[in-house]
Amino acid sequence: MDLVQAAAERTHRKAIAIERAALVSAAVLIALPVCRGIARRWRIRHPKAEGEPAIDKSLQDTYPASDPPAPRYVDIPINRR
Repeated sequence: MDLVQAAAERTHRKAIAIERAALVSAAVLIALPVCRGIARRWRIRHPKAEGEPAIDKSLQDTYPASDPPAPRYVDIPINRR
């Protein structure tokens, strides 16, 4: 294989790599809006899912509670004294 053929082979491989990168980029540009649309429709159909992180945050803000836990269980009759 002479130098001209080796250079042509490298150029061909680079062209193939650039073509594949362009195809992947085009696929991402097409898929991204589709995925966003699917996510938006899911959020519209499941509005409760948006509130769950807010509920978790509000529960975290209340811990630890200002009232300490009971030192003993009063459900057991012997502990009611």
